Amino acid sequence: MGNRKSSTGTSDITTHTSRRSQHNSITPNSISEPNQQQNKWALAERDITFLCSQTGLTAEEILQWHEKFFEDNPDGRLDRTEFRKLFRLFRQEPSERLEDISDHIFRAFDVDGNGSVEFGEFLLGFAICSRGDLRSRLDYAFECYDLDSNGYITEDEIGPVLQGMYTLLGIKHVEDYPPDVVAKDLMKKLDLSRDGRVTKDEFIHFLMKEGIYRNTVNPFH
Repeated sequence: MGNRKSSTGTSDITTHTSRRSQHNSITPNSISEPNQQQNKWALAERDITFLCSQTGLTAEEILQWHEKFFEDNPDGRLDRTEFRKLFRLFRQEPSERLEDISDHIFRAFDVDGNGSVEFGEFLLGFAICSRGDLRSRLDYAFECYDLDSNGYITEDEIGPVLQGMYTLLGIKHVEDYPPDVVAKDLMKKLDLSRDGRVTKDEFIHFLMKEGIYRNTVNPFH
């Protein structure tokens, strides 16, 4: 799925996800080999079973999404624009509310950081963010805020994503609690070490306990 290959030739999502926390509870061993004749990734029976259990979709629905994914994207990759279109189909919010936040979610779903989202990354990301445990969802949320993918969040990275969250949540009276003010307040609470940056552990630890902030910050309720 565009991921680095293991020595056995399978695409191992577990071994290479340096951007992901070790705490993720959803870690499939591998994604199937591509079908070269059809120029797309084949889904093994175990992949279908796993995706069914994690997304709540039926095997038939998984296969339908698989077909749709490659029908619209024969190269098996979504760029930001293509991701935005497909992601809307999984969400109940009006499409205009998803416009700002979708680019940040794209970055979270792009596990290997290669600038595109493959089918396995997309559907597994959807599985974790919709049905995974809270820690796993916050792990993905952290990636939304880590704009430069350096493993830390700074105050100037929080503001742009919060703006997208305000749009997603339909918050109209922004002037009552502007995103930049929220970013400053949140930074004070998140930065336990007071070094001007927030680690993933600090981010997850705080939001696991603080439901009010979590509801505003986390795009994956």
